[in-house]
Amino acid sequence: MKQKIKVGLALGGGGARGLAHIGVLKALEEEKIPIDAIAGTSMGAIVGGTYAQIGDSAKLIAMAHDLIDKFDLKSGWMKFLSDEWMRGEKRKENLLKELGYFVRRRLIYVVGASRISLEPKEKLLKPLKVVLEDQPIEKAKIPFAAVAIDLISGKEVLLKEGSMIEALYASSSIEGVFPPLKVDNQLLSDGGVTSLVPVGAVRKLGANFVIGVSIPEMIKRETKLGSGIEVILRADALTREKLNRLMLNECDVVITPEVKTIHWANFGKVDECIQKGYEATKIKIKEIKEKIDKRKSLWSRLRKNLAQVISGKE
Repeated sequence: MKQKIKVGLALGGGGARGLAHIGVLKALEEEKIPIDAIAGTSMGAIVGGTYAQIGDSAKLIAMAHDLIDKFDLKSGWMKFLSDEWMRGEKRKENLLKELGYFVRRRLIYVVGASRISLEPKEKLLKPLKVVLEDQPIEKAKIPFAAVAIDLISGKEVLLKEGSMIEALYASSSIEGVFPPLKVDNQLLSDGGVTSLVPVGAVRKLGANFVIGVSIPEMIKRETKLGSGIEVILRADALTREKLNRLMLNECDVVITPEVKTIHWANFGKVDECIQKGYEATKIKIKEIKEKIDKRKSLWSRLRKNLAQVISGKE
């Protein structure tokens, strides 16, 4: 039986930085590299699931711009979180601005301690409903799966059937920002907890050649941590970085867009993120094509040798 190369994309999380996945898809389209399966986590799930339905990176780029403008993703909590991070780089504010940051930062801590999320469920569901057709995942043009974590059992959940919108919500409902999705006896939340780049998930969809797209985050060298929350976040980031490195070893090719300096909540950098994803993929095109050709050649030789053994010539 003829063995076919099935190229799978494993798209990682990263918030706004994950918009770089759109540039990756654009570059692969231009180079006519077929995509036989996609698995995504968090923003990788949103970009991958939408692409699996429409199969057109140009439409995806237009959608991204429309959604960011229509739902004003450049303001509110997202803008504050991004500004707060950038402020840490500059540390030069006048007294009034500094007081404003202090009040809002404390407000986030109070809200986070008193309710399950900063934002209501509809804040994320509405954009998904605008972008996606209300169809089951099984009807997508490209086989697709989203990865989520069940907060009750602690198990990773592979969502490859049922509502596309619910699957993407579950995979991208960032803990503390959006409430988890309740499904039967499960509470589903952002899959990045266990699977930053869902390599195993895309292999379960039948992919035997995996291109992993890892969205890096900036982990600065810290000598002073000012609060317990900062300590927790720091430890979590270091744990995720180590887990991610282990997962990426299972990929055939890894693409890493240079988006470290962009905050995960900064949706105002959509064009820069897309361009960084595009550039990082173009650099890897030669490697991708050479490895695919090598794999095809290997299987061709194996089939030939097997045929000779069966025919009694060896």
